[in-house]
Amino acid sequence: MNKSSWGCTIFIQLSLCLVVYVSLHLGHPFFFSSNDGDSAGALDLHFISVSGGFRPPQRQTRLLRLMERVAETYKARFVVSTSEHGEEDPLLQNATRVSSKLKLPWYTTKKGSGNFREQIKSPFGGSLDVIFVETGSLQQEVLGGALNGSVISQLKEITRILKAADGDWRIVVGSDPLLASTLTKEPEEAKGVARTFHQIMTKYGVNLYISEKGCTSGASDNSFSCITVPNTSENQGSTNDSKSEMGDGFLLHRVSFSEFVTYTINLSGQVMDTRLVKQKGKETI
Repeated sequence: MNKSSWGCTIFIQLSLCLVVYVSLHLGHPFFFSSNDGDSAGALDLHFISVSGGFRPPQRQTRLLRLMERVAETYKARFVVSTSEHGEEDPLLQNATRVSSKLKLPWYTTKKGSGNFREQIKSPFGGSLDVIFVETGSLQQEVLGGALNGSVISQLKEITRILKAADGDWRIVVGSDPLLASTLTKEPEEAKGVARTFHQIMTKYGVNLYISEKGCTSGASDNSFSCITVPNTSENQGSTNDSKSEMGDGFLLHRVSFSEFVTYTINLSGQVMDTRLVKQKGKETI
């Protein structure tokens, strides 16, 4: 009897050690903390945001396999890509080759199509608006220091699209942080455009801005959140594997009637950050 109990204890301890090892060394994005106040429900909408672009084949496959696991576990409905390459993006083109489970709708920029909106119906009865903004071309003109007709035209187009958005949640996707209105090195015209961009998004109820190349906001009223998608641009050419794993990855979003939770997952499968956005006016519902 004692031998049996002793054997059982050893077995349990070894099993626990194995679980801890897998979580620490292989990464496990499925053990999320509930400290952010979220309570996942059956009607929640899950989707993934990822930075496209070139990656070494081994790392690309590893990223797509991890996305596959998360997409399957959380029944992700679609993927948002912040890549400026659009449908020609190498990550998008290889996604279905690596995994049939990633044959999801991929929403990304469309070269030559300017700014546009995608509306996705949610299980809880509402909808989510995803607005893609060509921040790359806009950023270049803004940094040139001239508030020309092209910039004004783009800002008017962004205003028109956001004004038409009627979803319960509204997120804007761009590849550049057009919110850095407090950077002292930028021309005054650039600061003015950044402030205008921020004012437009605030006025039309944007909840979240997803950027690929940094996310510095000059806002002080916390009217909306700004989140950076993990990307490889800063780590290209790096031989430090741990740095590459920390810098690469993707975002998993969980959307409910009143909450928008974003988990930042690195290439090792570890949850590096959790961001919670509450829908104004629905906090107590």
